[in-house]
Amino acid sequence: MRFIDSDIFVYHMADDPRYGDVATAIIERIEDGEHAATSSLGISQVCGYLKWRGRFNVISTFLIFLRFIPNLIKVDTSFLDFVQAQAYHVEHGADWGMWVDLIIAAQMENLRINEIYSNDTDLTGFQGSKNIRIVQDNFMNKFGRL
Repeated sequence: MRFIDSDIFVYHMADDPRYGDVATAIIERIEDGEHAATSSLGISQVCGYLKWRGRFNVISTFLIFLRFIPNLIKVDTSFLDFVQAQAYHVEHGADWGMWVDLIIAAQMENLRINEIYSNDTDLTGFQGSKNIRIVQDNFMNKFGRL
């Protein structure tokens, strides 16, 4: 099972000219039965992006879409996730400026998931994330680094 970062949903819904095809392929695999997980934090990030872009009507569609993918686990973000992220910050000298990534790393650890679909390399930027592998699905091969 892999974790789905918010950027995958954003690239897919925005039909991003550079990463949209790859993100859509990932989403289609999940729709076809690949087991995956995401969190309410990432879902909130996507909704915030849609609001920022003025695409208010798409927020409801996105939430309905998520409800109808039974093999996509939606994990609630709790205060304890923030506490665990703060521990990563202290123990590993991670920059608190990447607090979202620290929380995602905590959630992945709690789910015993060590792979994430993402185009964000920040997750490998602190010592405590050494067991996280970013699955970029040809992002690097097809388009080069962001």
